[in-house]
Amino acid sequence: MAPPQIFRWILDVQLEWPYPETIKSGRDAAPRWALENGTRHALELLPMHEREKILRFYHIRDAKLSLGSHLLKHCAIVRTYNVPWAESIISKDQMHKPCYRSAGGPDKQMEFNVSHHGSLVALAGCAGGDVQLGVDLVQVDPSKEIPKIRQEGWSSWVNTYASVFSSRELQDIVTWEPPAPLSNHDILTAKLRHFYAHWCLKEAFVKMTGEALMAPWLQEMEFRNVQVPRAGSELFVSGKDDGWGEICSDVQVWRDGVQLTEVKLELQAFRADYMLATAVSSLSALFLPYHIIDLPLDVYSVAE
Repeated sequence: MAPPQIFRWILDVQLEWPYPETIKSGRDAAPRWALENGTRHALELLPMHEREKILRFYHIRDAKLSLGSHLLKHCAIVRTYNVPWAESIISKDQMHKPCYRSAGGPDKQMEFNVSHHGSLVALAGCAGGDVQLGVDLVQVDPSKEIPKIRQEGWSSWVNTYASVFSSRELQDIVTWEPPAPLSNHDILTAKLRHFYAHWCLKEAFVKMTGEALMAPWLQEMEFRNVQVPRAGSELFVSGKDDGWGEICSDVQVWRDGVQLTEVKLELQAFRADYMLATAVSSLSALFLPYHIIDLPLDVYSVAE
């Protein structure tokens, strides 16, 4: 049997729908934004209940991310199973994760998972219902976090998230130091990237299982040998910088002192400030490279 292939997509909603400076956040913000040409066209591709959900958002940035997420899920179904766009109905499995069931049948035909942060939406998908998938996307924003860290102290700031990590993980995060000599600001930025590498991996794993970060076993599960992928700008030497950075895949997952060996994980840097983690319940799964989505070429062409 051929190994399951995990396709992965990225959509930048800010590039597709630039932020309208004339529309401020509010209850009528999303409906006003929906009147713009590019937005209206995209919304019209979705069923009414999905449009209504998107238009309830208070902040336009959240409406954009939701719109992008819905478009990617429909596109994944259409491109994988060659069904008409109108028949690309998004269902939920027993863990309330999004999936696809052909013609409303009982069996899951496709597993996919989405995440969004900043201006990006990420989707990971796989044909068939034999694997579980989780994807998480984080944007590291030192300008937002470092003032809090300077005020509270690094250890205190990290321990705010003690309910998410094991005691070993907390110790690793608190004591970790970047390998190269850096300024105080750059040291904190590097420590933040290490923290979010842990966070991103754990979130992807939890989403794979279908449980939230409130799962009762969360502190019993820990990630070891967590490496921080270098950003694309750090690897760029010559030619065109496409934004993609280093891939780290040597992380180990342990629970109650036993290493879990049936899960495959990958963490990759994107641009200067993003990281993406993918988790799949099959060691034989093949992670395909991320594809940056162009809405007219990749989505609208199969929707119309």
